[in-house]
Amino acid sequence: MAAPSPSDVFLAGHDLPTRWQGREHFAILVTGFGQGEGVMAIWAAWRADPQRCDRLTVIAIDPKPQAPQPSSHAGLPWAIRSASGSASGLASRMAALWPPMTPGWHHLWLDDAPAATREGQHLSLATGQHLHLMLGVGDPADLLPSLVASVDAFSLPACRDAPGAQAQAVRWASRLNRLAAPGATLCAQAASADVLSALASAHFTAQPPGTGTDRSASAGQGGGHSAAASTCARYVPRFVAPASPGGLWPAAAPVHRHALVIGAGLAGCSATWSLARQGWRVTLLDAAKGPAQGASGNPGGLFHSIVHGEDGIHARAHRAAALATWARVHAALARGDLPGQGQGLLRLDARMDEASAQALLARQPWLSEQARWLNQAEAQALSGLPVPSGGWHFLQAGWLQPGAYAQWLLADAQARAGAALQTQWSCQVAGIQRDEARGLWQALDAQGQVLAEAPSLVLANAWQAQALLDTLPPGQATPPLPMSAVRGQITVLPPVTDASASTRITLPRLPVAGGGYALALPDGRLLCGATTQHHDTHPGVRAADHLHNLRQAERLGAWRSEGKGKGNDGESGDSTGEGQGAPPPPIDTQPLDGRVGWRATTPDRLPLIGALPWHPDRLSDARHTRREQVRMLPRERHSLDGPTQGGITQGGLYVLSGLGSRGITWAALAGELLAHWVTGSVCPVEAELRDAMDPARFLARQHRQ
Repeated sequence: MAAPSPSDVFLAGHDLPTRWQGREHFAILVTGFGQGEGVMAIWAAWRADPQRCDRLTVIAIDPKPQAPQPSSHAGLPWAIRSASGSASGLASRMAALWPPMTPGWHHLWLDDAPAATREGQHLSLATGQHLHLMLGVGDPADLLPSLVASVDAFSLPACRDAPGAQAQAVRWASRLNRLAAPGATLCAQAASADVLSALASAHFTAQPPGTGTDRSASAGQGGGHSAAASTCARYVPRFVAPASPGGLWPAAAPVHRHALVIGAGLAGCSATWSLARQGWRVTLLDAAKGPAQGASGNPGGLFHSIVHGEDGIHARAHRAAALATWARVHAALARGDLPGQGQGLLRLDARMDEASAQALLARQPWLSEQARWLNQAEAQALSGLPVPSGGWHFLQAGWLQPGAYAQWLLADAQARAGAALQTQWSCQVAGIQRDEARGLWQALDAQGQVLAEAPSLVLANAWQAQALLDTLPPGQATPPLPMSAVRGQITVLPPVTDASASTRITLPRLPVAGGGYALALPDGRLLCGATTQHHDTHPGVRAADHLHNLRQAERLGAWRSEGKGKGNDGESGDSTGEGQGAPPPPIDTQPLDGRVGWRATTPDRLPLIGALPWHPDRLSDARHTRREQVRMLPRERHSLDGPTQGGITQGGLYVLSGLGSRGITWAALAGELLAHWVTGSVCPVEAELRDAMDPARFLARQHRQ
């Protein structure tokens, strides 16, 4: 008899597929990836099981994971070769989704589509079923402490032969209980005595030979996974600590998996999409007649990452956001399902020279996976514009029409959720409250009548969220949101087919940004912008703001005013849009088109995503609260000990706002992070990035002063 394969040993050691059968979600963590053979084996076993769980999350951590090669499947286990879809097909699917190898977490959603869109797949997956590969690029010692998840099965390959690796393994192994779900299993290969001792201190109890999870050891004899080489254990905690107010929240009972989302711009539609993918019921309300009628209604907008020498919180958060957007939309852009362009973006940087750029790339070698430096001549050749400097060519970047993006998200969510997604348009919400007796958050009209209700409420209506929070009674009050409305005006020039326009407009080959931006719309028009005006409530399009935008476009090389060189003085541009003189003569009789909107911005330019904290007046009555620690601040979340009529409730009050001028960049990640807060799914980013976007962060900072 042939020796069992490593994948057979893994599945037997964790009593799979039995343990995931009939469940809604199951999570596996593997500290190793290689070329993905193990993950593909899990994927194949999940596909082949008609009783599989609805959602399988595989968390794999590797310092240098390699993209699967379709030609390398011959030696993979029989389970892969015989499962629905060939091994080559599985590898090709994973390779097609392969992200740039930048540090941190990446997300590959496998078999993730509504049933009606699974073309060419001979596979019977119910709508809502998917496999989520969460790939961590880095050392387990660095990524495991930042992971926020509840894991059902751990697989720990032998420690790599590197200085300090064994000591690091001991440190993180002793803390795995922080991630372990009740009854979690663990299989460790060639673990040292110190690692085994660390696991024991984390309440992982080794299983006697021949029982439970120890079947992996006996099954592996003669195949390189002998009982001496493999240790299997089960998580048996002495007690289970309650969830921290701002930490990972337990999954709600099915009856409570219903959320109201107020606001159907990009933020609200992305939240709706992510919640629907987690199997939740969603009721979406908006005062307009349809989605994306506010700032999300512009004809185009950019998405891209940023580069910073320190690669701090802002750079890492923006990188995660841009890559999340790219992963979500690039295939749709390529198919033409979304208006936009996904072939990259040029961001000029006049302060950076060739030597400084190469030094930065040497310090951050992974940066070349997402951006490359271009000198001025290279930037001009790429963009087709006489740009004034070199800049960064971001590869996973481009532009989208935000309104079409919001509608696309909503249509896909409807295909996933069916009747579980309800929309209420022309629905003016005037107030909110929580019915404590029934455990339901309610949206109210101006007469105090209930428009909709659910255990969880998400405010995704930008800066207007504060007006609703102000209607809460004192016992449910939250602190004021540190958010302001910032006016912005864009300018749209006529198509270059217009005789007078053709001599003054040059359409860029890809979006160009840096002290303004310019992009070519599909109909041949040039979009440029945008002004940034604080404390400005003027709703109309202003000529002075058009002039400001045209001067920015001229500096980028996309617009030429009358008179050679006029206005092209290299200035960065006064973002107020005022006091810039008279606008240039109109292009024949064609008036300039434009649009005004307001962005919700925060003082630190990071979004607000998560459960809202208590108002300081309520905190004064709370004892033993570590108010300087953001995850310990009491929240408007309601756990399993809350009495209600007919049972126990679970829900909360959440916000997704403050996306600023980067709504397209932020929307995908913001929706996933919001869904993590609401549903208890795996956090899509490191804990420190989660904290940096937590709406309670400003309150915690006040208590640290």
